[in-house]
Amino acid sequence: MKKTLKICGIILGGILLLILTVNIGFSLWLKYKLPDYLKNKTPYKISYQSLNVEILSGSISASDIKVSTKNPADKSSVAISGSMENLNISRLGIIQLLKNKRIEASTIQLKKPDLTIRLATAKVKSADKEPMPFSIKNVIIENGNITISSASDQKLFSAKNLNLDVNNIVLNRSTDALPFSLDSYALAAGDFYVQLGNVYALTAATVKTTNGKLDISDFEMKSLIDFKNWEKNYKSQKSLFAIRSKSLSLDQLVFSKTKLALKNARILNPEMTIQNRESAPLKKVKKKSGFDLDFQNVDVINGKFSILNSVGKKTMTIDKLDANMSQFLMDEETSKSKIPFTYKDFKIKGDRLFYDAGKYYTLTLSSFNVFPERIDIKQFNLNPKYSRSEFIRMIPMEEDLYDIAAGRIQVSGLDWKYEADQPDITMKQLTMQQVDANIFRSKIPKDNPKEKFLYSKVLRNLKFPLLVENLNVIDSRLVYEEDKPDTNGPGKVFFTNFNMQVRNINSNKRKGAVTKVPIAINCRFMDVSPMKVNWNFDTANLRDAFIIAGYIRNLPASDINPFIKPYMNITATGLITGLNFDFKGNNDLMTGKFRITHQDLKVNVLDKDTKKKKGFLSAVANLVVKKDSEKFPESVDIEVSRSKDRSFFNFYWKGIEDGLKKSLLVIKI
Repeated sequence: MKKTLKICGIILGGILLLILTVNIGFSLWLKYKLPDYLKNKTPYKISYQSLNVEILSGSISASDIKVSTKNPADKSSVAISGSMENLNISRLGIIQLLKNKRIEASTIQLKKPDLTIRLATAKVKSADKEPMPFSIKNVIIENGNITISSASDQKLFSAKNLNLDVNNIVLNRSTDALPFSLDSYALAAGDFYVQLGNVYALTAATVKTTNGKLDISDFEMKSLIDFKNWEKNYKSQKSLFAIRSKSLSLDQLVFSKTKLALKNARILNPEMTIQNRESAPLKKVKKKSGFDLDFQNVDVINGKFSILNSVGKKTMTIDKLDANMSQFLMDEETSKSKIPFTYKDFKIKGDRLFYDAGKYYTLTLSSFNVFPERIDIKQFNLNPKYSRSEFIRMIPMEEDLYDIAAGRIQVSGLDWKYEADQPDITMKQLTMQQVDANIFRSKIPKDNPKEKFLYSKVLRNLKFPLLVENLNVIDSRLVYEEDKPDTNGPGKVFFTNFNMQVRNINSNKRKGAVTKVPIAINCRFMDVSPMKVNWNFDTANLRDAFIIAGYIRNLPASDINPFIKPYMNITATGLITGLNFDFKGNNDLMTGKFRITHQDLKVNVLDKDTKKKKGFLSAVANLVVKKDSEKFPESVDIEVSRSKDRSFFNFYWKGIEDGLKKSLLVIKI
């Protein structure tokens, strides 16, 4: 037994002695032969003041190192140039280094490195991917200046005064992914730069982590190419983005080859810009993004937002923007949906929004608040870009000109989603306060022969489910003006103190749902006479049947002259004490009852061309006008056909006009 132990001890001692001898010998070899090896067997010129190698631990250290590439023009291998005060490597794969010119190590520590690295040209793709020249699990850099560029000398990464402690870092060669990935890090640097793909880069004046929290100053995401080159070379993309911020902080940031994740991001005073191409991007097979985005919580504070067209003109601006979004996720699964991301909650608040709403209009809001289930807008304005005379000269045929303002618009109970690539929208309450709407139409341009659908068909033609359970218009004003070539000024009808309640606005896209739409209106007609209207239609009725009934009380006849003068070529005086109507119609015909009561009603017949009073005809007319309302029949029957190139309100007015003629005159003038 003792003999056996003795033999084992001798063998173990011999092995240890052999290892020690090999370690010393290899260390001496590296010390005296490594310079020759580096000079003759590597593409680099490397010098150092001291070198220490430990075979047992696989560690190597050196001081006062200088390195340069022998042939900088050769882009088939990585080019390195610069110096460092100290280099410490643990668990270095020396065989890989000597045989395959590949650095494999557990940890590498660089003190005061000043290095410029240019990556090698990617080789032709094959079944086996070319390994990266670096495989280092952990990197520690103290007070370094590092620049990494591609083989084409495009900068991929740079930082000054860099202090870095990262775990499991991997360089990525793919242009569709982040240029590197890592598990954890501590970082402090100035003049920070990192490229994202082929189009964008991130820059910052300073970057610093404290207890896992990341703080960035003067942050900017910018395009690497100008808009014209981007528009030419990236035809499948719709927009080019840019953002800069005075301060950006994150409680946690994780970026890997396939995922960029952050938690509790806070962006202060950002300026965000989107520039869109002129035409729609070319359709392309959907391709998954190079990396997923997972933002747990993002706050935008006091931001500015702009959208530009292809020539750099602003089409949308928000002067002040505050926003919060929680649990934002965009990945391979979400990219399959119409909305390519998901979220849990969001809040958006903005002041002074401007939007170029097309050829003829601009839209402005003084403020807005948007939440998942509600919207609150103040001082809404849709204004024409041109005067009425300019608009008339621009349009090829008849078209309405709108000028609309609203003091406040509120939406509550909002629920929207996409199903089968179609939106599905529900609102429990839509309230519009102090609306001031002016609608102007000129009859000078030629008629527009296009059919004007009734509202039931307009809603039914929507391709997606829509339901507004309650619409309230409060304390508003509506004006309709129509200008004819043969009149002096437009005919005008207006409604003040306008209040409207509409229920169940729907697009008839939900099976079994109620489709009838009741509307109740209370207002002052021509700002003097109480008016009430009840109006009903059904979006499921393919003939677009409707009912509209109501009354006007105590209307001075002179107040309807601005509208009856251009169309009936008459003016009136006296008092219409009551005007009642009860009409039923569809897309072709409207019939119903009309009744009018009055006091001291007189009419003046006008010349069709000059609009001057015709004395004789006026006298004749007043002989046959039914002056005494007690002699009126209970009601008259109206029947009018619809001109389908005219609006619903034109159709409704034709019924009123027919009732007026039949009630006021016993002969045709």
